[in-house]
Amino acid sequence: MHPNPIFRKTDTQRSLDFARQTGFGNLMAVLGDRPLVSHIPFLIDEEQGEVELHLVRSNPMVRLLKSGACLAKLAVTGPHGYISPDWSGVKDQVPTWNYVAVHLSGSLSLKPQENIRAVIDRLSEEFEARLAPKPLWKSSKMTPDVLDKMMR
Repeated sequence: MHPNPIFRKTDTQRSLDFARQTGFGNLMAVLGDRPLVSHIPFLIDEEQGEVELHLVRSNPMVRLLKSGACLAKLAVTGPHGYISPDWSGVKDQVPTWNYVAVHLSGSLSLKPQENIRAVIDRLSEEFEARLAPKPLWKSSKMTPDVLDKMMR
């Protein structure tokens, strides 16, 4: 679908709020001639102007990032649906698809290994809170040796 400019009237803050509330998207980058996509949960840190996320070590994007930062796009999608031309009551219309989407573009880079646990803790804190009133999972519930292995 080609988004018509008349439907692009959402201000930046509203788009960021939507992305933050959704918290899940498709992260895209290119490795050589191969496009890569990872489906990931994320957090938005507006003060730093950053998106925080975690990729497992075996993810091809991690191999890409070991050679340095790269440009990436995070696509966050929301409700969507087919729109029949019959619904408009106007002759000579074509079908379309209505959808909500926010695209965030920027530079993707690896953070130091020692930052991983803090990122995992922030991610789990955010998404565990959405499941309340259940008791919240925290990385401190894990056996320290197992957690250390998982953090690699």
